[in-house]
Amino acid sequence: MAENGGAAREAAMLGFHIEPVFSYYAYHGPIFRAMVRLCHGKEDGISNYGFICHCKSCGQSQTFGFDELGQISCGCADRTDATSITVVGPLWTGPLHDRSSITEMLNLAVEWGWAHTSENGVTLEKLLGTMIEESDPRLPPGYIRLDEIASRAKVNSPPLGTLIHSLQKEGYAACRSHIGANAVKTNCPISSCIVVAREIRNLR
Repeated sequence: MAENGGAAREAAMLGFHIEPVFSYYAYHGPIFRAMVRLCHGKEDGISNYGFICHCKSCGQSQTFGFDELGQISCGCADRTDATSITVVGPLWTGPLHDRSSITEMLNLAVEWGWAHTSENGVTLEKLLGTMIEESDPRLPPGYIRLDEIASRAKVNSPPLGTLIHSLQKEGYAACRSHIGANAVKTNCPISSCIVVAREIRNLR
């Protein structure tokens, strides 16, 4: 997320570092909002500030640090087309939310009777629940659209909940994304997501 990345850069210049409390995408605009905690002292390195590489050939995304800029590539078989690689950044590649803070927000929302207030058909309880799931430290930045998985697998889009459950059964971290309604956040390579999507098709 560019907002967190900009805040991290400015904080580092002043001898501080940031910890995101929550990051929220609003469809109207669209606009990203972020709340960060400013902490004394620089972080050890800049591990959460870097670049995201997306390969249009195989669909895989990866993160790279500043020290890897000259080595950005994809491990897929099609390495001949340099235009297949898109690089964005520098931006924040670390966690978007602090799980304990979001959990406390959810508990307060329930206590104050706000949990069932909704915007665009999504209740506050569901939104914060998704953010808690997104706080899994195993998850990489970004998400994979369900239609991209289905297109590459040459099958109809599997139900999102079924795909997430299947990925979790395989040992991967996976959850919905509060940013993309029809997308999955996972540390599973897209090649394996394609295999799982085909397996779901065969079971239906």
